[in-house]
Amino acid sequence: MAMSSCCPEEFSCPVCLEILCDPATLPCGHTYCLQCIQKHWDKSTAKGIYSCPQCRQVFNPRPSLGRNNMLMEAMRKLRVQELDRPPASSTDRGSIDPSPQPAALRPDGAEGALEGAPVLVGLYPQLPSTSPKLCPLHQQVLELYCCDDKERVCDECSLLGHKGHRVVRPDEEKEEKQRELEQKKEMIQKSIQSREKIIQTLPKVFQAHQTVIHGLQRDSLEMFADLVKSVELMNSQVMELLRTYEASSFNHVEAHRYRLQQEISQLCKQQEELNKVANTGDSLQFLNALVTMTAVNEFGNAELEISCPEAVEAGVRSALGALRGGLNDLCKGSLASIFRCVNDAGAMAPTASAQAAETGPAPTALQAASQITVKKSATFSVENLAPKTRDEMIKFRFEPTLDHNSAYRHIRLSDGDRKATLRAETQNYPEHAERFLYWRQVMCREPLAGSPYYWEVEWTGQKVTIGVAYKDMVRSTSNDSSRLGHNEQSWTLYWSGNAFSLWHAGNETSLAAPKARRIGVYLDQQAGVLAFYRVSHNQAHQICCVETEFSAALYPSFRFWSGVGSSITLCHVA
Repeated sequence: MAMSSCCPEEFSCPVCLEILCDPATLPCGHTYCLQCIQKHWDKSTAKGIYSCPQCRQVFNPRPSLGRNNMLMEAMRKLRVQELDRPPASSTDRGSIDPSPQPAALRPDGAEGALEGAPVLVGLYPQLPSTSPKLCPLHQQVLELYCCDDKERVCDECSLLGHKGHRVVRPDEEKEEKQRELEQKKEMIQKSIQSREKIIQTLPKVFQAHQTVIHGLQRDSLEMFADLVKSVELMNSQVMELLRTYEASSFNHVEAHRYRLQQEISQLCKQQEELNKVANTGDSLQFLNALVTMTAVNEFGNAELEISCPEAVEAGVRSALGALRGGLNDLCKGSLASIFRCVNDAGAMAPTASAQAAETGPAPTALQAASQITVKKSATFSVENLAPKTRDEMIKFRFEPTLDHNSAYRHIRLSDGDRKATLRAETQNYPEHAERFLYWRQVMCREPLAGSPYYWEVEWTGQKVTIGVAYKDMVRSTSNDSSRLGHNEQSWTLYWSGNAFSLWHAGNETSLAAPKARRIGVYLDQQAGVLAFYRVSHNQAHQICCVETEFSAALYPSFRFWSGVGSSITLCHVA
């Protein structure tokens, strides 16, 4: 057959000049790769002209093309014949026409060859063929790609062994993925640009914050200067009033003394006259002297007409005490409001990057103020190592239980030893070496050492003390050695009914924080960090943070004050 002298490489696409892949024949008779002709026509979609690239015949409408299976099968058989043909031998070379041919008649070395004879290609060996790889099962071109199995397959494989899989053409899949990559690159570029814009605006934002802060500082200085002037003016007015009262009191005393001295002089004169009359011996002369004697002025009992200074002193001291108390309450309330405003603004700020989170944000104004105050009574590290949010501490949640052996005799435990209530009646606890005998206190059973712990407490009553203590703290004495917060073995947070304060070794540190019925406690015994928080609406706001060195395990501890019915409850943290 004439076809036996052909090879599959001669079936090339006029567009891509490669071996036909999915050959498709146009109505004019020319054959192309299905994908090549489709792409060629896709470029002409806007013009609406669909023509053959070789003969320029125009088709309207656009023809619906399909693969030429007969041509595909013929190409497959040619490939099989090429694989089955034996290699050329030396005898085959002897059959070649020895007569030389002009180079012009055989430009590719095949024009002068006999039909069916091998082709001489010159002095250099023939390079391997670049024909596409065939499927070993079906001897078809591996022109498809199975996305599920991640391998190249032929058309028959896609219908049999890979049925139901996502089988695509690599070029089409590549185009789709490239579009996705371009979209992702575009999104990333937009994200970079948006962040760069934000970075460019950050100096302006900081400048705005700085301007506001400087304005607040300036106004605060002016306001406090005015307040100091007002207090100094009030002080001078009070001093002037007291000096005036002093001068007035002196004048009253002097006038009263002068009047009394005048009365005394008159009384002395009258006394002398009466003595002369009484010494007259003649009765007639005595009676005449009495008649001629001027009437004796009668003075009543002398009385102190000046009021006692105790009434004035009590009134002034009461007014000054009310002024001091009012100013203290006003300062504490105003300071707490300012702290709360600053802290809430800091809590609403966006979350920093992961690297900034590792280094830890700067402490808020309230935290910084508390730390500066607390650091006067212990050795502390430079940074505040305590967590800032409740979500950070939830992962360290711990639910301790109260110890019967340590409870004061009027403290009743209930709810699985998670609630303690101060009762009027004695609870008839047995004697124990660890029981508090004089102070209304109770400890928990569990020792806390090493890794961080976090627990929450709700309390009722007028006052409460919440803290931690060492196991070997004295229990049986009535002095401060067994009183929570008043010795070296304990650290406590105390609510006095008006404000919070931190107690350790008998030293009190006042804290500017509003009242809270639910208190969170964070303890990292190994790192030496103890922090107290006020908890509300699933948010924790730090009251104070102690950073010191703990030498042993610590136990949650509590102290009751007066008020039967007061209670503390160890909460379930979720």
